[in-house]
Amino acid sequence: MQLFTHLLAERQASGNPIRTAVIGAGKFGGGLIVQLAQCPGMEASVVADLDPERARAVFASCGLAERVVVADSASAIVDAVRAGRLAITDDPLLAAASDAVDVVVDATGVPEAGALHAVTAIDAGHHIVMVNIEADVTVGAALRRRADAAGVVYTLVDGDQPGCTMHMIEWARTLGFEIVAAGRGTIYYATDREGTPDTVQERFGFSDEVMRRRTINTKMYNSFRDGTKAQVEMTALSNMTGLPPDVRGMHEPSVNIADIARVLSLKEEGGVLESSGVVELANSIAEDGKTPLKRPLNMGVFVVIRTDHPFIQEDLKGYIAIEGGNGRNFLLHRPYHLVAVEAPITIAKAALFGIPTGAPIGHTSDVITVAKKDLKAGEVLDGGGGYTVSGLIERAGISMKEGLLPLGLSAGATLNNDVAQGAAIRYADVEMVDSFVHTIRKMQNMTLWKGH
Repeated sequence: MQLFTHLLAERQASGNPIRTAVIGAGKFGGGLIVQLAQCPGMEASVVADLDPERARAVFASCGLAERVVVADSASAIVDAVRAGRLAITDDPLLAAASDAVDVVVDATGVPEAGALHAVTAIDAGHHIVMVNIEADVTVGAALRRRADAAGVVYTLVDGDQPGCTMHMIEWARTLGFEIVAAGRGTIYYATDREGTPDTVQERFGFSDEVMRRRTINTKMYNSFRDGTKAQVEMTALSNMTGLPPDVRGMHEPSVNIADIARVLSLKEEGGVLESSGVVELANSIAEDGKTPLKRPLNMGVFVVIRTDHPFIQEDLKGYIAIEGGNGRNFLLHRPYHLVAVEAPITIAKAALFGIPTGAPIGHTSDVITVAKKDLKAGEVLDGGGGYTVSGLIERAGISMKEGLLPLGLSAGATLNNDVAQGAAIRYADVEMVDSFVHTIRKMQNMTLWKGH
């Protein structure tokens, strides 16, 4: 198999780059557009955003303003791309279905939008890269099955933490190691769970210029700090790997890097886990909820692997030296993830080799909806990162049995009764919104849980 660089160089030389449609030109989508402009053999040929001028500004930052054209029809997009132009549109469905592209990337972060864009792209015969992890944890299993049937790739993305962790898990499993725990670092303060979008700029320290230039989505960024995003990402990893959470919400212990393998081991071996083979989080804030640890993982990723063979233990002790589980468990970690910078690798994998970075292998876990404050009957829920609810990971079998409301279906639902702060919200507690993503979720439930 030729290396990416050789194959991409050939496509660049022949004037046949991997043509990508990017839906959403916010912080991630904009970063991806810029990175693709640096990659030989790939380009963001079509960009859809509700504000086309935002997409135009991103292209201008790459020196590509003269190639940009606004296209308001399917034929106009095709004509523009065939002429060597870069098409921007305010209609994401035109981009998802366009005959001018090979791969579609959804970077909207909205479950309803992501489900619709993915189905449109799949039905048009395009590979779909789901940066929209909120949609993936809601209906990813159904979307992956649909893509398989259509002969295209459905995949999560390199650079985001689930994709980065998936690489290490695949490496470990290929070599025959047992996975004890896998996940990502967090920076989670005691006061973060109640955070709202109004406080994002202050909590992240963004200047007005950064807020404006990078078009910061305060609701999305609030989900990064109220704990929801980490729960969503570990649910995606769970469904890609079949590794469930040990407990609802995971343990999320406060640990420095040197302590991860010890703490994320079984209880009988000095750790906190009831069971091995789980997804987890490593919090970078001390147990007092306010003091940063001295050498934490921060936003990196990790896998705790296990071997019972003394020869391999001896080798790993010599190379890794961060161990737990009575000398049988060892830490693999990567102290960073590069978000949009690495995303083109997933696009190339899908287009050149027809393989995903990672995709759901089933429905192992859900993100359930939890009241962020005391809620009253008649209140309308606003979904992850908002003012009313947050998300916690739960095993899908429990979620389904108890009728718990997936976070990805919560936005717009109206409460039928009062719900106390911290309580899980059930389907029976709300009047649901009739939506496309809800329809796909019902199909997923019928397909994967029939007879349960």
